[in-house]
Amino acid sequence: MIETMVRTADGIRADDLDFLRFPGGEWHLRTGAAFDPSAARFAVIRGGSADDLLALGLWADLVRGHGAPARVLMPYIPAARGDRDRPCAAAVYANVITAFADELVYADIHSPRALAALRGPRATAIPLGQLAAAILPRDYDLVIAPDAGARDRAETVAAALGEIPVAHGRKHRDPGSGRLSGFELSAPVAGRRVLVVDDICDGGGTFAGIAAAGEFHTAERVDLWVTHGVFSGGLRLLANLAPYAHIYSTDSHPGARASALPPNRLHLIDLVDHVLTRGIL
Repeated sequence: MIETMVRTADGIRADDLDFLRFPGGEWHLRTGAAFDPSAARFAVIRGGSADDLLALGLWADLVRGHGAPARVLMPYIPAARGDRDRPCAAAVYANVITAFADELVYADIHSPRALAALRGPRATAIPLGQLAAAILPRDYDLVIAPDAGARDRAETVAAALGEIPVAHGRKHRDPGSGRLSGFELSAPVAGRRVLVVDDICDGGGTFAGIAAAGEFHTAERVDLWVTHGVFSGGLRLLANLAPYAHIYSTDSHPGARASALPPNRLHLIDLVDHVLTRGIL
């Protein structure tokens, strides 16, 4: 659900707001006795729930009605992977988001097309290198981009960790079925400490495929960084990510804290804390 926050001299607190749903299905927002119209406030949305986006609209209308901008932390921009489809889901979601956000903070959006669709709000990216470096070890000697789409973000993370060499993998995705095949990785990993970098982990098929193609079982250790952990699939996810000793991510999506991954392998950054302590929001 959407989180509505108020800044205070001591940090932040939950705003005194209640989202209600009428029997007919309509959402409504009610202010409580402690609601301060003059307070500095922001909203946090994780994931892509349509109900959350509608709740954001109600909240934005309330905030704007008191003369303040609608500041929104939405690290995971929903449907950004649908930037080539028709209908273009990335554009549809972007239209909704931009209608309800005056200032938007996001993390590692999937593609330039999806970013371009966010016309309207003042958009600020959480720096990826800074984000990954806040939690990752410093002992890697190889970073891997599992496919072409991960190339730039893998190089960004490698630079933030100390100019680590980057190897590039390949894969083929059938546009009709979504089936993955043709994984390739030419760089040897035997005896090395390896970090695989990408933006999103859903069911983990990409990471299982590149692990098999790259013979990750010969490495000293292989870890995974994904900015957004959707982590769907239950037992299938566990099997796909079995080659990875540790998985590092953020709490940008509800799936990150609800996944079946054991806590001794999954390490998450609290993004509200991250953006506030670094002055990003």
